[in-house]
Amino acid sequence: MEEGKVNLFIVGAMKAGTTSFVEMLSQHPDIYVPPIKEPHYFIEKLPKSLYEPSRFFNLDSYFDKDFPKSLHITKVEKKAHYKKLYSLAKNEKYCVDASTAYLHAPGVSEAIYNYNPSAKIIILLRDPFKRAYSHYKMDLGLGRTSEKFETLIEKEVKQYEANSLPWNSYLGMSFYDRQVKSFIEKFEHVLVIQLEDLLNNSKNELKTLSDFLEISTFRVTEGSTKNISRTLRFQKVFFFLKRVGLKDYFSKIIGTKTRQYLFRISSKKASETIELDEKLKLKVLEIFKSETM
Repeated sequence: MEEGKVNLFIVGAMKAGTTSFVEMLSQHPDIYVPPIKEPHYFIEKLPKSLYEPSRFFNLDSYFDKDFPKSLHITKVEKKAHYKKLYSLAKNEKYCVDASTAYLHAPGVSEAIYNYNPSAKIIILLRDPFKRAYSHYKMDLGLGRTSEKFETLIEKEVKQYEANSLPWNSYLGMSFYDRQVKSFIEKFEHVLVIQLEDLLNNSKNELKTLSDFLEISTFRVTEGSTKNISRTLRFQKVFFFLKRVGLKDYFSKIIGTKTRQYLFRISSKKASETIELDEKLKLKVLEIFKSETM
C-alpha cells in the first residue's frame, strides 16, 4: 500500500450500523482507522442536515492543536488535512475512510476512483424503512427537527413525485440500488453487507469480510455488533436550545463524559415502532420498490 493512501472505504449507508462496524475494524491489527471516522473529504458539499459544526469548532485549529483527538464527523476540505489523518498509520494493510454519506452524495464514487482505483469498497445496507426511521430519530435527538415522522415522510413523498427529492432526505438515503451500482461499475472489489445478516449470522458474515480483505478473522465479543439507540425525553426543549444557539455553548462548557452522563439520564431506549399511516406506508413501499432495479 502506498504510504498514507486510503485503500478501504466504508461508504455507508448512514444508520446501517457503520459506527459499530468501524469500531470492530479498528481492533484488527491490519486496519488503521483515523481519529476522524467520517472526514467526508470526497463530497463536494456536505449538507447542514447531515453535518453542522459548532460555532466554536475550527478545523484548522483542530489539526494544529487537537489532532489526533477523536472526532466522529467533519468535512475535511484540504488535501494536507486528509493526508495528516493517516500520518499515524504504521504497517497496517488498510487505511480506512468510513464517511457514511459517500454512498448517496453525487459524484463520490468517481472522486474516490480517481483518488485510488484499486481501493476496496464496503457497503452496509439496512431495511430501508428502518434506516429512514433511525435517521429521523437521530435528527430528533440532535434537535434538527421537531416534526412527526409521518409529517416529514408525507412531504418527501410529494417531493419524490415532483422529482425534487433531495439525495440527503430520509427516503433518498434509503434508496440503494443505483448508488451501489455506481460503485460496482467502477471498482473491482466491492462487498455489500446487510445489517440484518451481520446481526443474525455474524460468524459467516465476518468470515466473508475477512476473506474479502484477505486478513485474519475478526475476534468479536458477544453483542459487539449490536447498537442500542436512545431518544431524549425532552426533545422539544432540546430542539429549542439548538434553534436559539445555546446547544453549542452547552457542548463547549460541559465535558464529553458529563454530556454522555446527562444524555443517559435524560434519555430512554428508542422505540422501534414506526408510526406511519398504513396508506402512506404502502405508498412508501411502492416508492422503494420502484427504486429497486
